Amino acid sequence: MSSPEADEVDETAAGRSLAYPLLLIIGGALGFVAAMALTIERNHLLENPEAKLFCDVNPFVACGPVMTSAAGSLLGFPNPLLGIGGFAVVITLGAALLARAQFAPWFRISFAVGTVLAGVFITWLQTQSLYVIGKLCPWCMLVWLVTIPIVATTVVRTLADGALGEKAQAIGQRLDNFKITIIAVWYLLVIAAIGLRFYRDFALYFFQIAL
Repeated sequence: MSSPEADEVDETAAGRSLAYPLLLIIGGALGFVAAMALTIERNHLLENPEAKLFCDVNPFVACGPVMTSAAGSLLGFPNPLLGIGGFAVVITLGAALLARAQFAPWFRISFAVGTVLAGVFITWLQTQSLYVIGKLCPWCMLVWLVTIPIVATTVVRTLADGALGEKAQAIGQRLDNFKITIIAVWYLLVIAAIGLRFYRDFALYFFQIAL
């Protein structure tokens, strides 16, 4: 018979083995929906440039100006197309891990590098949205919301799994206990940046509504 301590360790390990694939599947699905919605809205705007989009909520929460900006098509085509492809890969990998598939270290490293690039990309888009375009895109913010935990968890997991060697593994195992903290701090930094940029606009807007 196994001891209660061993059973508890097994349950914890099982929970951890399920948490990451579910994060990829759920986060990837939400990101995919957001990217698809942006693509549909973009096509709608091409058909009717004067159309009011579903995601155009108020003067500073609107996706139309973001999509039609230079930052909205960084590589010469709409950014949401990158999201559709990228999140499809995330969902597929999550489903494979849920089915207990095993991947070579080079693949795990490549995926981690891809998520880091995605994190850098959304951070750049955040700066463009806040300080250049001056608008908040609701669907874009959903992409930010799901990308942050995917990036943080993937990087820590890849380090802790030993894909980058023993020294990196030791660092990853230490960071593994702080994944939630890393994600929370990242979220808080983004929220703080949004608040500092738009607090006057929000205050003025709601004041005008109240009057």
